[in-house]
Amino acid sequence: MKYYLSLLLCLTFGLSWAQPKDAALQDYAKQISTVQTLQSDFTEEKHLSLLNQPIQSQGTLAFNKALQKLRWQYQKPFENGFLIEKDNAYRLQGPVKTPIASAMGRMFIGEMLVWLTLDFDSLQKNYQITHEGTQITFVPMIKEHKVVKKITVWLDEKDPRIVTQVEMEEPSGDFVLWKFNNTQINPSLPAEVFQ
Repeated sequence: MKYYLSLLLCLTFGLSWAQPKDAALQDYAKQISTVQTLQSDFTEEKHLSLLNQPIQSQGTLAFNKALQKLRWQYQKPFENGFLIEKDNAYRLQGPVKTPIASAMGRMFIGEMLVWLTLDFDSLQKNYQITHEGTQITFVPMIKEHKVVKKITVWLDEKDPRIVTQVEMEEPSGDFVLWKFNNTQINPSLPAEVFQ
């Protein structure tokens, strides 16, 4: 399971923020808390120092806050992804849905819930959070973090409930950039979206 992907995804579409001290972040938190469902297309670019060109993938995601369901689905170049349903996580490989029951899977679910709700009380214990305009940056307080050096989130200027892109930089300097488009806020999501 791609730990950094789950970390990023949850950050990207956090839907109920605890109240941070900063007034601008409080305003973002208030607006984002109105999001009950979300659907978006994404492009993922992995920029690795060993390669001249980034590795690109495309897919879709859907989230339902009330049902606590999240589907992150790659469509190109391969069909795979993951699905979270409350306390359960599944790996998706083509049409096959396999439960993730390991200790790592349980940790994955716990991390996802912190990021999905953008629980500022928890996040502020582990990350230094700064912002400039509609750009929010999360830097781990652990100086030698093994997975993340920095996560930067860009919100749409006209509607800060919409995340336009997220960049997650690793300590090695490699980074992943997710670009989101065709984002719909509070669409009606049929049950089959989460099958």
